[in-house]
Amino acid sequence: MKKIKIIALVLSVPLFAALIFKSQPTTAQTQVETAGQKFKNIKVLNDMPADQMGQVMNIMSASLGVDCKMCHSSNDKDFEKDGNEHKDIARKMLTMTFELNKKFFEGKPEVSCNTCHNGRERPVSVPNLMPVEHAERPKQPAVKPLIDDILAKYATALGGKDAAAKVTSRHIKASRIEPDGKTNEAEEIWQKGPNVRIETRYGDYVVAEVYDGKSAWKLGNNAAIELKAYEIEQIKRDAQLFGNADLKTVYAKLDYRFMDRIDGREVYIVQATTADNQRERLIFDVATGQLVRRIASAMTVIGQFQYQVDYSDYKDFGGVKLPATTRFAVPSISWTRKVSEVKNNAPVDAAKFAKP
Repeated sequence: MKKIKIIALVLSVPLFAALIFKSQPTTAQTQVETAGQKFKNIKVLNDMPADQMGQVMNIMSASLGVDCKMCHSSNDKDFEKDGNEHKDIARKMLTMTFELNKKFFEGKPEVSCNTCHNGRERPVSVPNLMPVEHAERPKQPAVKPLIDDILAKYATALGGKDAAAKVTSRHIKASRIEPDGKTNEAEEIWQKGPNVRIETRYGDYVVAEVYDGKSAWKLGNNAAIELKAYEIEQIKRDAQLFGNADLKTVYAKLDYRFMDRIDGREVYIVQATTADNQRERLIFDVATGQLVRRIASAMTVIGQFQYQVDYSDYKDFGGVKLPATTRFAVPSISWTRKVSEVKNNAPVDAAKFAKP
């Protein structure tokens, strides 16, 4: 039971982070619950939207390279308790950060924990005396690549739109490698048309993420798990992109930005915008045409919270290539899916995508 509680905590912490939301004027109908209203013993982040709490904690954790125990009495309860000097220091650091941004950047979160800490518990106050080589961005192409050519090459890399259209359903077996890099959980994925259901089994506890082509939700042993807007959006987007050779069905606008290099390979950076004006970055391998990374982000009171998906090890499953390895990452947490078996055009019960 303890394992399930810990897992549920990890899953509820901005697990699938989100996209950039435009601020809306506060009215009686759009009143946002604040952290001070929802949580106990909040002394600095009182006016922050309560939905940002998990994201902000993850950003702080990743920025300092520490976990919850650094400031809190335990990882799964009593977060509101005082008595840990690091929590008091963190409050002072947050206050300092907000004051700097207010004074020099019109209140915009330009300065964050990571600005000084950069993954270290203590900032380094002296420069590195050894020369550091920085990888240069590759020379930009003389002729700007056309987005239609990039998308066409991606479709070809998957096996072509005709081959993709022949697959109307899938039943997939996979494993999820947890953040510790050692624990494996069994996963099953069912796909039928735009509908996708992913089940992860933690012993007797089964977590299901479902997208029915319009809405997304999450279940724990068939009981609804409350999701924030950005979590819903990421379940939806992951489902929409899965094995999809036509990205124009997902995004209203796709724009080539520039060429870069990841892990020594040249890539195209594409800005993808949804119909409701949410922006993401799609990154394609120049040589293979494959989609190798997707990045979405949400703005919080201490800077951007990023959700990154890395796609690799593309394999041919019945004429259509899918990434056999997918790595998901948010600040301080990452997990990996390894696909082991794909059955194309397998019978899939429509009830799997019905909302309980």
